[in-house]
Amino acid sequence: MQQTKTKSFLNPDRLLRAVPLQPNMTVADFGCGNGYYAVAAGAIVGKKGRVFALDIMEDALSQTSTLAKLVGLHNVSTESCDLEKFGSCKLPDTAADVVIMASLLHQADNKDNVIREAYRVLKTGGYLVVIEWNSDALLGPAPKERLSEMAVRQLLEKHGLRPAGTLPAGAFHYALLYQK
Repeated sequence: MQQTKTKSFLNPDRLLRAVPLQPNMTVADFGCGNGYYAVAAGAIVGKKGRVFALDIMEDALSQTSTLAKLVGLHNVSTESCDLEKFGSCKLPDTAADVVIMASLLHQADNKDNVIREAYRVLKTGGYLVVIEWNSDALLGPAPKERLSEMAVRQLLEKHGLRPAGTLPAGAFHYALLYQK
C-alpha cells in the first residue's frame, strides 16, 4: 500500500521558535486575528516578556484575549488600532523586539503604512516576521489577492528592512524573517 504524503499546515509555535525570540522580549502581533501567534509568542517570552496583540476587529481582539486566558498567559494584551494609519497604534517608537504579520499584508490596502508602522515600533536590530499564503496553495484567499514572496521582499526592502532568513511555514504559506 502506497502512503500519501500529507501537506503540513502552519504551526505558529514551531515557526516562532525559529525566530530569535527570547524570554523577556517584547512582541507586537500586527493583525492578531485568532490569537495563535500572540499566544505562542507569549509562551516563549515568558512572564517578564510582553505581547501586544493589535487588530482593527473587536472579534479578533476578543478571541485573542480569551485564548490567552484559557492557556493561563497574563503577558498578552490587546489593542484596537488601524495598522494602515501610520502612528495609530499606541506603542511607542522602538518598543518591540519582534513584530509578527501573519496573513495581513494581502488584506491591507495601504501596505506601505503597515510596513512603516512595523518599522517605527521595532527596535534597531529587531525582527519582522511576515507570513503569507503561497500563490499555489489550495486553501486561503483568492489567488488574485495573494502576494508573491518577491513582491513582499521588495516592499520590505523598500522600507529599509534587511533579509535575515526564511522560517518553517508548512505547505500553504511562506514566512520571511527581516531585520531593522
